[in-house]
Amino acid sequence: MIARVASFEGVNVQVAERTMDEAESIIRPMVEKLAGYQGHLELVASGGKVLSITLFGSEENAQAAEPAFDQEMPRQLGDLFKDWEGRRVSVDRYKVLAESRP
Repeated sequence: MIARVASFEGVNVQVAERTMDEAESIIRPMVEKLAGYQGHLELVASGGKVLSITLFGSEENAQAAEPAFDQEMPRQLGDLFKDWEGRRVSVDRYKVLAESRP
C-alpha cells in the first residue's frame, strides 16, 4: 500500500473546519473512483498546517491519480478551495509498513 501525503501551509483552519463536510461531499466521490483507492485522512493543525493522506494499492495507482489531485479536484472545489487560502508545499509518497484500524 502507498500513502500519498500532500502538505499544505497557511490554511485558514476556521474556514476549513466549517466547510470540510461540503468539501468532503465533493472530494469523496472523486477519489473513490481512482484506481487502487484504499481510503484517505484529512489532518489539520491549529497553526494552519494540513496533511491530506490518500491510500492506494500501488505506486502506479498513486502516480496515475496525480492529474485528479492537480487539476480535477481544484476545479470541482472551485471557490471553496480558494476560501481555505493556504498553499500546497509538498507531495510525497510513502510505502505503508504497518496499518491498524478497528
